[in-house]
Amino acid sequence: MSRHSTDKSFLRLLFAALLTLTLAGCGGGAKVVQEEGEAPVEYPSDATTRYARALGFMDARDDARAIVEFEKLVESYPEYSGPHVNLGIIHNRNGRPDVAMLELQRAVEICSGCAVAYNQLGIVQRQEGLFAEAERSYLAAIAADPDYALAYLNLGVLYDLYRGRTADALRYYEEFKARRRPEAIDQKDVVDKWIIDLKRRVGAPPQSAEAGE
Repeated sequence: MSRHSTDKSFLRLLFAALLTLTLAGCGGGAKVVQEEGEAPVEYPSDATTRYARALGFMDARDDARAIVEFEKLVESYPEYSGPHVNLGIIHNRNGRPDVAMLELQRAVEICSGCAVAYNQLGIVQRQEGLFAEAERSYLAAIAADPDYALAYLNLGVLYDLYRGRTADALRYYEEFKARRRPEAIDQKDVVDKWIIDLKRRVGAPPQSAEAGE
């Protein structure tokens, strides 16, 4: 297994499966969703234990201690991009998007095949008004993992609310719908409403928004 594919699994297993990620730009406020993890992969027990501890601090919003733990992980395991991604999330939610982008850019340098890292970079770029850069990041996430549903959703939001590309937004919402987890009811309800609205705006039959369900 290559380092990039291993790191991709590491990212999903250790923080995507445990951490709720915030989706930016969802109309009247951010939506919080949780990703599904992949099959277990063997990693150094020290890394797994320390990562879980850092995530516990992060989930509890004890960001000062979480930053310390993730920065120590960066020193100990520079081959993994996960700590950089989580540092990016923490710095962004604490009003330091410039630092967040540096961490996330480092993450995609380490792991060019990690969709989660590109998606989070796109979120920060979109928040900072860097729409072209955010588009490239979301597309890179999709290229890295064509089944990574959140990148399709975020790209749809970008096209819908910030780029005026209604037809493209509709296409990516529907791509997200085809890939989302069946149990993600909160996503289902709101995105289906967006699809119906966009179909009306582009002149397509709104009832077709439920096709294939």
